[in-house]
Amino acid sequence: MLRTLWAVLVVIAVTIPVATLVIIIASISSSTPLVDRLIRFWARSIVRAAGIELKVEGKERIDPARRYILIGNHCSYFDIPCIFTAIDTQPIRFMAKASLFKIPIFGWSLARSGFIPIDRKNRRTAVKSFDLAAERIRRGNTIVIFPEEGRSRERTMRPFQRGAFLLAMKSQLPLLPLALDGTFDVFRAGAKKITPGPVTIRVGTPIDTANVSVRDKDRLASESRAQIESMLFNANAPE
Repeated sequence: MLRTLWAVLVVIAVTIPVATLVIIIASISSSTPLVDRLIRFWARSIVRAAGIELKVEGKERIDPARRYILIGNHCSYFDIPCIFTAIDTQPIRFMAKASLFKIPIFGWSLARSGFIPIDRKNRRTAVKSFDLAAERIRRGNTIVIFPEEGRSRERTMRPFQRGAFLLAMKSQLPLLPLALDGTFDVFRAGAKKITPGPVTIRVGTPIDTANVSVRDKDRLASESRAQIESMLFNANAPE
């Protein structure tokens, strides 16, 4: 329980000043690398406070000069800070629940720095969110989407929704599967306390989306899911 209390204190102590700085800096330029450095400082602070021993496998598959649609399994609030900490060669933005943007200071910083609100219960606004994601991509961001559309309460993944794959086809960016192994044990959905431990993020093989049609969305989803499952349950990244 002491670990949990410490992590909560760190989250509060780090989030408020970092979010305030992000609001100020992003109001001048949301694309400055300084915003990304602040976000990663925030993420690293949370990862350390939780006692997470983070390791990355397959990072050499990421070309720093390219941009991607990153997709991964989702079972913990710590998935996001772990991804920011591990994938440090990309200017990453997430699609996040619209309710987060209503939190004073924190939500304002999300909006200012180019994160994308999405209300999946409202189809009209959800479509606008994916249009906004496409705009962020044109500005040079890598976008992270959890295609399960919510945290899984089990180790197995929930069904994938199609939004991430339609966005990849629209943007012509490669899909890059990520397997987050260990965050379920650190702080799963519904957990009351943090359990420090190892977390490994495994980077899969990029999946090309150039010149594919809408009819290929199911194939892209199946290929992505197969890679993530292989990396999770075989504990080996694909060759």
